[in-house]
Amino acid sequence: MNIDSGCIFDGDTMENSSRVEDWLSARCESQKTAPNYRKSLETFNAFCKKQGKNLYDIVDEWRTARRQGENDRDIFLEEWNDILRSYHTSIKNKVAPLTVKSHLTVVKSFFSFRDIPLKVELPRRACVIYHNRDLNRDDIRQIITHASARDRVIWLIMAESGIRAENAANLEYWQTTDDFEANKCPMRILLPSSTLKDHVGDRWTFIGEDGLRKLQEYLKPRMPLTNEDYVFVYERIGRVTGDQFSSASLSVKFNRVVQKLGLDKPREGKPKGVRLHGLRKYFRNNMKADGALREFWMGHSLGVDAHYITRDPEVHRQEYAKGYKFLRIFEPSLETLGDIADQLRKKDDEIKALKETMAKLQPLIDLVNSYPTLEQMKAELGLTKEYDKSDKLHSAKTMPEELAEIQMDEAKREALARAPNVINREWRVFTHTRFFFSW
Repeated sequence: MNIDSGCIFDGDTMENSSRVEDWLSARCESQKTAPNYRKSLETFNAFCKKQGKNLYDIVDEWRTARRQGENDRDIFLEEWNDILRSYHTSIKNKVAPLTVKSHLTVVKSFFSFRDIPLKVELPRRACVIYHNRDLNRDDIRQIITHASARDRVIWLIMAESGIRAENAANLEYWQTTDDFEANKCPMRILLPSSTLKDHVGDRWTFIGEDGLRKLQEYLKPRMPLTNEDYVFVYERIGRVTGDQFSSASLSVKFNRVVQKLGLDKPREGKPKGVRLHGLRKYFRNNMKADGALREFWMGHSLGVDAHYITRDPEVHRQEYAKGYKFLRIFEPSLETLGDIADQLRKKDDEIKALKETMAKLQPLIDLVNSYPTLEQMKAELGLTKEYDKSDKLHSAKTMPEELAEIQMDEAKREALARAPNVINREWRVFTHTRFFFSW
């Protein structure tokens, strides 16, 4: 079957092809949904052919039977309802319950869109019975280390951002441009509504220091890029077809690495225990952030929280940064340790400057402490008269107010009282001048 040819399914007419395309256009809201719907409908049609029917003739059959009378209408409904029941029975023992429900939902959607009143009964208790094994940091570190140059960046970004494989494979430069070119970390990745499931609006997510650094290393040889360029491209130019590689190819390569490392063993008739989707699961389990924010970044439906969650990207960025340490795959890099050392040196310089300032203030503080009471100091130094507040050489506060604030600062007094009193009487006489208080 060649989807890119004139007809979608082998042997169908152009009219029937148009009817399928109309249905897909109306019911599919993401790029990945349409191929999956086609596949499910084709699976059902293959079963119908074994029963002597063709699904893509059903629209004409139904309209003819409805016009010819009630008897023909009932025969049509009975025949197709029998086929539907048999189809349900044939697949429920081959695939998981949620997959059964998915296939039947597609068939039901097609019949509903074409106003064909057939009874498609969906499983009442569809649940997950095959769970993926949780990936830990060591698992992901091994997988990324043994991946190709491109794939290790994709898989690291998936683990740090929680995006789906198809979103990573089809990531375009405009979705990262602002933060990437500004070297801003955490780096925001824009996720337009058209690329997401769950009928949600535009979203965004982030990657941390490791993801940003690896992305910069990967893109450096290809820069500059245009907004429409794919972030990730084919590794073997000329040996593939199409505009972009698929998420399925990523999954195949991921499984090969997993098997090579012995992280999973084939399970006869069961889904793989470790899958590419496990990277997204890792993000869900390890990102310690508000639940609504985490679901927002993953592109999930928020329910009532959608009305209340903040849409401020900087608030999201701060919350992501807080949770990143629980998510991080690798240890902080040497560059990060260097940054921390620089910050500590800056703090040391600030502390040194504060100490120098305190040393300059020490004589004045010792002077204040040398008097038993504030009133006695004011009387001896002639500070009973307030300064002219219009004098711009002095602050708006009066000198008694300034001295009272110093006296009230108990913490400073206690810290500095331990220092020896180095002020002599000549210094006190000198302080009578106005210049001293201006200083």
